Amino acid sequence: MSVPKPTPNNLTLVKFGPLSVDFTVTGTYTLGQLEYDEQKFIPTSSFIVYRNVVGNATTTFSTAAVVAIDNQTTGENIATATLPVAPVLTSPNTAGNLSQTILTPATNGYVLGQPPVANPNPAIGASGGGAASTQSLRVNVTTAAVSALSSVSRSTTNNISTVVVSAVPASIVAGARVKLNSFGNAAYNGVVTVISTTSTSFSFYNPTLTTEASTNDTAGKIGSLYGDVYVLGLLV
Repeated sequence: MSVPKPTPNNLTLVKFGPLSVDFTVTGTYTLGQLEYDEQKFIPTSSFIVYRNVVGNATTTFSTAAVVAIDNQTTGENIATATLPVAPVLTSPNTAGNLSQTILTPATNGYVLGQPPVANPNPAIGASGGGAASTQSLRVNVTTAAVSALSSVSRSTTNNISTVVVSAVPASIVAGARVKLNSFGNAAYNGVVTVISTTSTSFSFYNPTLTTEASTNDTAGKIGSLYGDVYVLGLLV
């Protein structure tokens, strides 16, 4: 009996991504979709390449981000991961430090695309009016990463805002892009570019706030966790 040989050109290796995701915020992001009902996409690997990670070196995040890649239906997962609480930092004062997290394939991993489901309505007929197959690939951040670095106080003079912390980590240097959130004054929240530091404070240009006297604020969280999500697989 002859051994079957691979059929050429029946399978195509394709890539969805990169899709930039902020893992300090819960939410969903569409990574891509199939173009035709007759297509099927069989995922083979999923991973995140970190592009902007700033914070404490040892415990960057007190709460780890939890991520799932699914087919637009919660629980119908392709892969999942709990991201590290101390990922490799990507500050301007370091080099050659891009890193990744490889997501774990789901035990019952889903495939995108299937024959359209026939509509059982007798008036239409069992072979007509079928619902389209699932075709979209989604990133779902179900738990947001929470920075381990908190603020002590805040102030602003002539649009230069200064945040005081217990100790400025080595990753926060001039030129670093840092995510700030949960501050008592929303004018401090967002992604900022550091222009100067001391051992216990860092400053940045704040276009939305001219002046604010020094104010105690221990609610602010300082730390970035951005990454590009990729999913590779076979298009059948």
